[in-house]
Amino acid sequence: MSQSTVATTVARRAPARRERPTLQVVTPADRAGSPWFPVLCVVLMLAGLGAVLGLNTSMAQSSFEVSALEARSASLADTEDSLAQQVNDKAAPQRLALRADELGMVPAGSAAFIDVDKGKVLGVAEVAKAPDGFNVGAAATSTADEPSGSSTAASDGAGDSADKDTTKSSEKKSSDNKKSADEKTSSGD
Repeated sequence: MSQSTVATTVARRAPARRERPTLQVVTPADRAGSPWFPVLCVVLMLAGLGAVLGLNTSMAQSSFEVSALEARSASLADTEDSLAQQVNDKAAPQRLALRADELGMVPAGSAAFIDVDKGKVLGVAEVAKAPDGFNVGAAATSTADEPSGSSTAASDGAGDSADKDTTKSSEKKSSDNKKSADEKTSSGD
């Protein structure tokens, strides 16, 4: 290796001398910075807390509204169930037969049907007549499903008195039927 290369290598490795900065005394006024920085931090913190408080209040209000709506929904579901039960009670065959008997209706002997597509009447309808003997009202007064004086009878507005009236009218009709049957037998002799 030549001396010139060694000298250039050493020169490259040696750091260039820099000048050292001069030291100065720092006073507390220079170190403090802007007086608005702490104010800005407090304002941002208060704004964040206010936003969290507002969000929490809004969620609590929504929770109360949801609870109230759920309670109303449950109440309406109970009302719907109650009304459906009343409709089912009134649509029971025994109730319909009793009500039809109260209105003076009698079972039809024959029926006729109307075919709307063809515009024809199918069958021949005859005038219904009151049957002798068996009375639909007597069968409808006592059922296995419903004891007399039950809560459904009370909800109809008539209560036990309506059941007693129907039972009395059924007994009266059956006694009238017995009397007419006795008269027929005695007149036939």
